[in-house]
Amino acid sequence: MWPSDAVTLSARVSWEICTGVSRDTQKNAGLGTKLRAAATIAEKAAETYRNAALSRTMHTLKSQDFQVAGITGSTVSDIVYDSGMVSGAGRQIYDQVMDGRDEDLCPMCRHTEISELDHVLPKKAFPALCVAPDNLVGTCDYCNSKKSNITTEVAGRVLLHPNFENVSTERWLKAEVSAGSPGVLRYFVAAPPHWDAVFADRVRHQFGFLNLATRYSSKANQTLGGMRQHFTKQLEKSHEAGLRIYLEDLASSHRADDLNGWAGVAYSAWAADDDFCQGSFNAESGPRAQVNDHGMENFKITWMQGGLRRESVVRYSAKAAGDYASYKRAEAGVSDVRIVRVR
Repeated sequence: MWPSDAVTLSARVSWEICTGVSRDTQKNAGLGTKLRAAATIAEKAAETYRNAALSRTMHTLKSQDFQVAGITGSTVSDIVYDSGMVSGAGRQIYDQVMDGRDEDLCPMCRHTEISELDHVLPKKAFPALCVAPDNLVGTCDYCNSKKSNITTEVAGRVLLHPNFENVSTERWLKAEVSAGSPGVLRYFVAAPPHWDAVFADRVRHQFGFLNLATRYSSKANQTLGGMRQHFTKQLEKSHEAGLRIYLEDLASSHRADDLNGWAGVAYSAWAADDDFCQGSFNAESGPRAQVNDHGMENFKITWMQGGLRRESVVRYSAKAAGDYASYKRAEAGVSDVRIVRVR
């Protein structure tokens, strides 16, 4: 939902770079030559893809229209993307995609740092697009795992394309303090009235699909824990009105950087809540009570990939942690996924 700058390189050139050293052998029946000859197919496929992205008709694209005749999608992906881009002459293109934003946060969620390259349309199902720059986006491991190889023919369920769509210039993210809580926030989408119904559905779908309400609330809760003492002193010094102004100033500063950032929205929600500005954030709430009331815990998800044990430490509900682990298990090359509760 936040913008990412696509690499300014044509799909044809990217394909030619990534297939330039593909070899013909006795066993592969001239596969290298066939792949290099498919540059025109890749070029036309990328043009069709770009037109669909610009017209918001990505849901109409069919896998069968993005094949390289006579070569399986897995073979194309393995040779052109894995060998030609990730490990070959196209590595510089890969690195440029991963550096496609001015900051390190994932454009799908703006919650977690970019760590993986995602194919907007999956590379094996749409092999002619496997190295097309418009189809490549740097994302975090959570969003990439959750998205996996999912595609849809339903317009309202198409995830926003960071290379073509940007909703960061309009306010659509809001939050409110959960009644009776010491400042725990519930985030939600408040679509501007001029958005068309399908586009609003897409934003709401992405918000729910990527579990952003829980992920943002977790961030806000962590921030509140670190600011509680400061808020208390501010309340003692300048009373309810002064604390509200202080919170509004913090919200304004964060919103100047990101209109829909979870932090600016958090400070706005706290400033708008009378109980919070009167000190409800100091209500007794032990760590285990917070888990029981709001379902948030610290987990470490670990897995084996490429001969190494990798890990991601998250603060999610048990269900969200389970979902994350399930998506990791579905990834190619991933094994032995474990969920460890961090105490």
